Amino acid sequence: MKKRRVLFLLVCIAALVSGLLHYSGSLESTQEKIYDRFFVRATPPADVVIFAIDDESLKELGGWPLPRSVLAQALGNLQGTRAVAFDLILADPSSRGVADDAILAQALRDSSVPVIIPFQFDERGLKTTEPLPAFSSHSTRAYVNLSLDSDGAIRSYQPKREGEMSMSASLLPDVNSIPSAVRIRYYGPASTVLTIPFIDLYRGAVPESVLNGKTVFVGVTAPDLHDIVQTPFGAMPGVEVQASAYATLAQGTYFKETSPVVLVLLLLAVALLAAWFITSISRLWLLAVLLTSSFVLITLASAILFGSHILFPNLTVTLSFVLSTALVLTYQYLTESKERKFIHDTFQHYLMPEVIAQLMEHPEKLALGGERRKLTILFSDIRGFTTISEGMTPEVLMEFMNEYLSAMTDVVMESRGLVDKYIGDAVMAFWGAPIENAHQATDACRSVLGMARELEKLNRSWEARDLPRIQIGVGITTGDVTVGNMGSRKRFNYTVMGDEVNFASRLEGLTKVYGVVCLISEAVAQEIVDSTEFRTRELDLVIVKGKKEPKVIYELITKPVDEQLEKTLVSFKEGRQAYMKGDWQAALTHFEKAQTYSADGPSKLFAERCKQLLTDPPNVWNGVYEFTTK
Repeated sequence: MKKRRVLFLLVCIAALVSGLLHYSGSLESTQEKIYDRFFVRATPPADVVIFAIDDESLKELGGWPLPRSVLAQALGNLQGTRAVAFDLILADPSSRGVADDAILAQALRDSSVPVIIPFQFDERGLKTTEPLPAFSSHSTRAYVNLSLDSDGAIRSYQPKREGEMSMSASLLPDVNSIPSAVRIRYYGPASTVLTIPFIDLYRGAVPESVLNGKTVFVGVTAPDLHDIVQTPFGAMPGVEVQASAYATLAQGTYFKETSPVVLVLLLLAVALLAAWFITSISRLWLLAVLLTSSFVLITLASAILFGSHILFPNLTVTLSFVLSTALVLTYQYLTESKERKFIHDTFQHYLMPEVIAQLMEHPEKLALGGERRKLTILFSDIRGFTTISEGMTPEVLMEFMNEYLSAMTDVVMESRGLVDKYIGDAVMAFWGAPIENAHQATDACRSVLGMARELEKLNRSWEARDLPRIQIGVGITTGDVTVGNMGSRKRFNYTVMGDEVNFASRLEGLTKVYGVVCLISEAVAQEIVDSTEFRTRELDLVIVKGKKEPKVIYELITKPVDEQLEKTLVSFKEGRQAYMKGDWQAALTHFEKAQTYSADGPSKLFAERCKQLLTDPPNVWNGVYEFTTK
């Protein structure tokens, strides 16, 4: 009963913390980016047309600003439309003189269709940049301000403000039922809404069937005029955002927030579900499947509801689920049996011989803290270890792991490395401390080749005993980290901390993605570039999870390079060059050719990437691939 009360308290804490973070706005920016992913391309409204003042139009008409007489002639060609909205600020007199302004003013007076000439609010909400009186007296005034979110994207706006109407709202016959804030329904990336060059309108080359009864927006799309904004679909001209805002209001279907009561109940429900999974499911694989499936279902439900114009904050709900999982797991860990405590207390006393020798000479190093030093860090891991271990008895598994870890440890130590710790089936090691090593990167890479040789021997031995073969992944990087004794004054461990440690771990994880044995950082590659002992290839320019700056990663090739592999490497390099230039079709050809010579994981991965890029090319290409998971 006591345990149940504690578990329920933990569930409530998870739900409460998630709710507080949600309503404090801390999760809003990330949640908005998730909502952006839920937008799908849809058929734009057929009654909205944009005339784009693009580079071609400016070139034909003499550059910016356009003569007012040009706008007048364009307006004359729009008399069969329902309404015309100029997304242009006409606050200054024409540089071509009063007569030029008079031509447009006369066109506005003669227009048989409503025309909107906008103004803007400044940051304090005051009206500024009013159109010239000659224009505003013969048109409808409306503001064109759009609200930017914290990340610079436009997702919502105010149809009414300071007693004035927005451009999109002014185009509607009835504005009484419009909400005070509206989330814009985007139909796709730039030019999804029918967009026609302005020069065609000026020349009268647009068929009447395209114009009759349509709501027309006229605005700039030329990049040099800087009316480009960010949206859930990427960069888009401001005039198309205005058109999408109008279409949202005209459709009359608005996004609705999940009510606070429903959200609180959901937070409690998922937190309870996570606690029930952890306390009721004993099989690790089944628990992992259920937890993962729950994450997927929460996101899927949010996406489906988004399609029905309901904003379901899946980030907050997922956070409640994750917090509950973490709290319950922590509680279970802290209340484990004496047997687990005995194992912990026993193994914490083990120190590497190199560290002990160093401490005997310099006992002052027993103090807490450490020093900043350039080290080389290695992480290795067995692929699919959970599946392998489930097919063994505890005794066989223990013998199996002891053989493996002993062999890997010997290789590391023979190459002057220090095994920092074992994390299940993973091995963490580093070079350059406590004894300085000028050739630490070379020694670390040499240890990987040794690991590959020893692993092949072990696999042959295990096959002879009807035990499974295994594969490993290794990540290595070099950089400045903190090294020393860390912990309490009575219990500490000689270890390393810093960003480079995390990066080495990320590299090890990425070996599964690229299908290679070992990934090294650019710093390591530069250290061994002149060595004939190693063969490397540049693989990718990536941003790993938790980082903001892209980094070049390389493969350290662990098997002999024969003729077939050499051809693979040449084709891959050619594919990478085309890939970085954005020529994905040529890159795809090279990557597929590379796979005809040998089974090559990176070539296969990049071929799949190229196919996706050809199908859905990005707006801006810099060759960087960002990983959102570890």
